[in-house]
Amino acid sequence: MKTQPDIVTRFAHLKLGSGALRLYALVDGVQYRAHSGEDFRAREGLVSLFVGTPDAALAHAGPWLIDAEQVGTALVDALATLERAAPAVSWLIAPQTLDGLAQLLQLNLDTELPDGRTALLRFWDPRVLANLAGVLDSAQRLTFFAHIYEWHLLHKGQRVCIARQHAQV
Repeated sequence: MKTQPDIVTRFAHLKLGSGALRLYALVDGVQYRAHSGEDFRAREGLVSLFVGTPDAALAHAGPWLIDAEQVGTALVDALATLERAAPAVSWLIAPQTLDGLAQLLQLNLDTELPDGRTALLRFWDPRVLANLAGVLDSAQRLTFFAHIYEWHLLHKGQRVCIARQHAQV
């Protein structure tokens, strides 16, 4: 895998202690298309977080959760390249299955604004995720990140890890 060596090394280290962990990529479909010229298509190892939501018609453009092991090295390498080129990819280490993690992440797609309106929370964008981790209070961080063992992203060119025990940037 051409993913950042720190992520691969970290994932391998964590798997030694708990073989149940999996490595996932969360990818912006629009950015992927702009970079590769292709749309994601649902298949083994890929699931759109918009499937089954009111935004299902935009599934191709929205966030995609990808199981690194199931899709193989060619796609994972392409995602590692995309991560360095655009704010489009973050890496999650979690114990859930692909479908289970997708369902948990779908619960965070919408947020209620102070005036009662609902807004789409673009947490799959690493810039948004980094800022989000900084503005949530401790209870909100725990709720948002509790199901993720570690969440890795590039923020201002630096590797950042948001872990459940210290969900801060």
